[in-house]
Amino acid sequence: MQPPRQRELPLPTDTPETLGVHYTRRMQTSPVDVTTPAGETRFPGLAVAALASLGAGAIHAAATGIHAEHPQLARLFVVITVLQLAVGLWALVRPNRLAAAAVAAVNVAAVAGWLTTRLAGVSFIDGLETREAAQFADTMCAALGAVAAGTALAALLVGRRPAPQRHRLAVPSLLVAAMAVPAMWAGGTHVHSHAHNDTALAAGADGHAHADGSTDATHAHADGSTDAATTDTAHDHAAATSDWPRAWDPAKGADIKGVPGVSAEQEARAQQLIDETLKYLPKWSTPEAAMADGYRSIGDAGTGSEHYIKFPLIADSAFLDATAPESLVYDVDGDKRTLAGAMYIAGAMATDDPKLTDFAGPLMTWHNHGDLCWDAGKVIGVINPVTKACDRGTNLGAQFPMVHVWIRAHQCGPFAALEGVGAGQAAVPEDQRVDLCNGGHDHGHGGTATAAPKPYDPTQPIDLSGTPGVTPEQQAAAENLVAVTLVRLPQWSDYKVAEAAGFKSIGDGVTGAEHYIHWDWINDDVTLDPDHPESLVYEPQPDGSKKLVSAMFMLPDTVTLDKVPNIGGALMQWHIHDNLCFTNDPVQPRVAGLTNGQGQCAAPLTKFRPAPMIH
Repeated sequence: MQPPRQRELPLPTDTPETLGVHYTRRMQTSPVDVTTPAGETRFPGLAVAALASLGAGAIHAAATGIHAEHPQLARLFVVITVLQLAVGLWALVRPNRLAAAAVAAVNVAAVAGWLTTRLAGVSFIDGLETREAAQFADTMCAALGAVAAGTALAALLVGRRPAPQRHRLAVPSLLVAAMAVPAMWAGGTHVHSHAHNDTALAAGADGHAHADGSTDATHAHADGSTDAATTDTAHDHAAATSDWPRAWDPAKGADIKGVPGVSAEQEARAQQLIDETLKYLPKWSTPEAAMADGYRSIGDAGTGSEHYIKFPLIADSAFLDATAPESLVYDVDGDKRTLAGAMYIAGAMATDDPKLTDFAGPLMTWHNHGDLCWDAGKVIGVINPVTKACDRGTNLGAQFPMVHVWIRAHQCGPFAALEGVGAGQAAVPEDQRVDLCNGGHDHGHGGTATAAPKPYDPTQPIDLSGTPGVTPEQQAAAENLVAVTLVRLPQWSDYKVAEAAGFKSIGDGVTGAEHYIHWDWINDDVTLDPDHPESLVYEPQPDGSKKLVSAMFMLPDTVTLDKVPNIGGALMQWHIHDNLCFTNDPVQPRVAGLTNGQGQCAAPLTKFRPAPMIH
């Protein structure tokens, strides 16, 4: 039996030279590198973009908790975190063109948002209203976002290319980790500037307080570094300033020693600034001397304090220089101007910049005026609280940080801010500011303080006793007015009910207290009647609602302050607003500016005859 015959295959007719030609042609025409499995391609750089997006998302996740005091902002951080992590994972698992576009889009948006908050602020997001200084954690996050966006865009432009035999991602992964982990550590322990107390930047045992009242024994600075507390128990920042501010009298000297949280260096710097301001400022004792040196009034004399600014000094490199203060402040008394102090302006910096907050620690709070409307170098009003824009003139944004140093007596200390709108905005809540003081003070215009009034709690029995010079009849009348107002005023709790009854907002909600006035009731014959109040005061809430907080009773505008009824004696102090300019609207006038040095309103605004009022 013969073995089966094997099938003979034809030999290739190609010569070695012909085979070389065919091989070369295949190399030139095939889109896939022959050293890789057939069909394997990739977008060069997309894996690096994905890693960078994951790193940025991780930093955002670590920092989300420090924004808890602003729920809208915290939710925005959660959204950004989810998006950056999601597109990063997508690009790693399914590296296609759509994934690359998603990585680029998400991270471009994240970086653009970061730049906006560092250059201008975002007025419609609670917590981002003012510009913030760049810090380590957010800078690293933005850098990773920029890398992710840039490499993803580059991958889209290059398109698919043959993949190498090995993906070498060890080095990019280590670089991303080296940026993300320290940033996560710093961001997760940093005290967010919008809830940050300037006093917390003092040297020493600076813990920070949490919402639940607990404290950490480590304080995070704006640059991401931390100082270990020097005591076992960290203290709440608000307690550190319980002994400050103190009344200031140049004739007696500054009492700034022993303030909790203030280092020796900070105390020395503050004292030197006070001494130099007292020494050099009298050079501009008159507005004429100031104008001869290039200072110009911003037209705010109607507030009782007129500021003269030398604008070129704002952009120079000098810092807290008493020989060249950016602004001079004069007390206004009719046509008389008395030099009261300097207002130092720090230039293009954030109010929580460490250079500012570390200068004098808990002795100072820097503020800005981002709600003012300007025209030709003059302040003409504040922004509309509804539109967040100026009805007239231009809003210049967050503006520059500033601090006052007074050369005349001031109950609220040598670094006190003005009161009301004049106090501006700070990087800390109002109750943590150390440039304001509560109780009996003179609202920024010097003089001797009166005895501080008793704290008022409407849930407790009304007791207005103990005020010198008040008769029993006056005390009873004042207590009765408070009691009846507490019972009857809640009928206006809903501002829409008040509007239906004829009350109109004057548009001053930006001050934190929005007044609704019933214009037809001012000049009638009803006074001090909570069923018939001339004005209601509402406090705007974070969720957009309005909380009724008081009545503002007004007398007819034919009554002068020396003719007001002496019902409650010293317990009831009537006042007027003779410096407000309103829009010329017969139905709903709104506050839109302040009077000039002559007590007049610029056209087309109008000034009403002042009516005595009391809250």
